[in-house]
Amino acid sequence: MTGIDAHTHLDGGRFDPAILDLGERLGIELFLCSNLGAFQAHPSLDEVRDMNADLARELDRHPDRLRGYCYVNPRFGADSLDDLRRNVEDRGMVGIKLWIATLADDPLCDPILEYAAEHRLIVLAHAWRKTVGRFPYESTADHIAAAARRHPEVRFLMAHLGGQPESAVNTVRPLPNVAVDTSGTIIGAGEVALAVQRLGADRVVFGSDLPHIDLAANVGKVLGAGLDAQAEERVFGGTVRRWLAEVAA
Repeated sequence: MTGIDAHTHLDGGRFDPAILDLGERLGIELFLCSNLGAFQAHPSLDEVRDMNADLARELDRHPDRLRGYCYVNPRFGADSLDDLRRNVEDRGMVGIKLWIATLADDPLCDPILEYAAEHRLIVLAHAWRKTVGRFPYESTADHIAAAARRHPEVRFLMAHLGGQPESAVNTVRPLPNVAVDTSGTIIGAGEVALAVQRLGADRVVFGSDLPHIDLAANVGKVLGAGLDAQAEERVFGGTVRRWLAEVAA
């Protein structure tokens, strides 16, 4: 297996080389990562710029193993778009990370998503439905679906199977421009199997959420999902490899 982990983060501004070594042993050759710094809900523009600069340095340090998502806080308008352009056009980042600064369907995101469509970027969007402890601007599958309807040319990757796999998968099922990733502590082999059954293997992508969760455990839940060899290959990287080729085109 030569796989791709489509959902990872820097830790303290660095990507741990030990993870790269573990990835080699587990068959994960490429890691797509973002930098959320100290995981503040509303980082300043300068903090966002610094986080993306740190990520760019890590991409240069590991050019064969890492690809980058530019973190964007859409609340800074044109300045956010300028930073996105710099990171995609000058630093070679392949996607956008939306976290909890705004809801995914907020009109503030529209210029960012229009740029994503133009450049065929992957938009990794956090989504999690919670009974308690939800952040004020934490998107759910409903917000991802609304954004995807408004921007049908954007390739969305909804993180964590939406944090509530049964309902979240059903919510995005009618939207072919939305895929889901397998990361999250509540996601197991059964949830991976359910997502593939309902969405198809082309819309389910391996992601770990490193460094917060063990890479081997995340590989194991896909291996334990009972997928056939072709579906497993797509989940573990075949689909993302095709996406990356389109970004580079």
